[in-house]
Amino acid sequence: MESRFIIGCDADGVLTDLSAHNIRAGEAAFKRKPANIDAYELDKMFDVDDIPKPIRYAKAFGIYKKYCKDEAPRNGASETIRSFSEQGYAFHAITARKFATADNALGKTARKWFSKWLDRFGISFNAVHFCDEKNSAREKLLACRKLGVDAMIEDKPDNALYLAENGIRVFMVHAPYNEDVTHENIIRVQDWADISQALQDLPASKEGCFARLDKNETEKLTEEEKKRYFRGYLRHLQGQPFDEEKFARGDKRFKAIYRFIKPVAKLAFSVKAFDKENIPFQDGFIIACNHCDSSDQYRLGIALGNRPFVGYAAKEIQATFRGRLFDSTGLGLFIDRNDPADTKASAEIMASYIAHNRTALIFPEGTRKNKTQEGKALFQNRFKAGTAVLAQKTGTGILPVAVNSIGNNVLVRFGELMYVSPTDSPINKTHELERVIAKLSYNNSQVLLEKRKRFSELKALEEKYLSYIEETKHGEDLL
Repeated sequence: MESRFIIGCDADGVLTDLSAHNIRAGEAAFKRKPANIDAYELDKMFDVDDIPKPIRYAKAFGIYKKYCKDEAPRNGASETIRSFSEQGYAFHAITARKFATADNALGKTARKWFSKWLDRFGISFNAVHFCDEKNSAREKLLACRKLGVDAMIEDKPDNALYLAENGIRVFMVHAPYNEDVTHENIIRVQDWADISQALQDLPASKEGCFARLDKNETEKLTEEEKKRYFRGYLRHLQGQPFDEEKFARGDKRFKAIYRFIKPVAKLAFSVKAFDKENIPFQDGFIIACNHCDSSDQYRLGIALGNRPFVGYAAKEIQATFRGRLFDSTGLGLFIDRNDPADTKASAEIMASYIAHNRTALIFPEGTRKNKTQEGKALFQNRFKAGTAVLAQKTGTGILPVAVNSIGNNVLVRFGELMYVSPTDSPINKTHELERVIAKLSYNNSQVLLEKRKRFSELKALEEKYLSYIEETKHGEDLL
């Protein structure tokens, strides 16, 4: 059943009164009054520079552990979530809980503490989305957009303002550290009684029964109509049947194959990755990568780690070794690129996968650049618009990536997430994506060629790059 409303909910400071906890626990641990009662972080609230670091950190971790396991929720939090869930609202925890995204035992422990705390206090979410603490605003935007939230309940001022500026309705729980934050998309609430009223006041959905429109019909819609249409599209995709068990099995096979292939791939390639901090911790986004040759996915896989993804592959490679490997996971869609009907149907299936929180790897060029002599002469193949269309349908972000190599030396460079809003032109966004990935690719090649002092090749490549960038500034129908 389609959810009446989808609500994002932060944890620390929303489910709990973080400020009151920090004051109470800090005074007990440090034996002093706070120096700045309006601070968000504990270390900024208390002046503890005179305490030796090992003791200071040990006390701070003890405070954190006790908070994670024993701090009581705000009055009315669990009751409100339960009551509105029974009315058809879907609640998703979207949290940048400290340490929770660490790829180690501490991260696993932090996630377990949160799960047990929710169970202890009877708080039930449809799903929990952990966000990287260092990039919390950016990752919370990804979660809000891919879910299509009607509102996000938040307290941290930077996060609330960033979400509001990017079109997300925010219910901001009042705290001493966020008193000065205002925005037309921010509704200030004092407690869960206020949140309950704000939830009741959400504007009723106007989509009705979703009806798919073709490209020409979509272009005729007003901006508000486009927003409603793509909101309805995402809800439609989220409501499609999805076999969680099948994909869980596919993930296990993917990881098993990766463990087998990784040592072999590392013997063949020396991979160095740049800007990995741009990779979201959560799933449900699109990886868009340039496509030089058939080894790109393995080189990219080394940089990504053992992280399953769904993706397209040409039907003609299904019987090859790499085709059989991908097919064995159940995570691939093999398409006939010469059959528009098959391509369209596959795109709709892929959109449904992404809407169900699967990460997709897409090569927007559609084919390998080095497949032909003509392709080898190009800087990069021009992109198809399908990646931008997928992002617009699903609301999720696109992570641009470039993979480049000379011999067995491989550089992988990750860009920043980009989005395709309901009112954006997929064509224009495709051109933007072309330019972003081309720049990442050129930066990779520059490092590789300069290291080998191949300056004449670099000069020729620069001319190709600048010519390619100029081409992308001229609109054309790529759909």
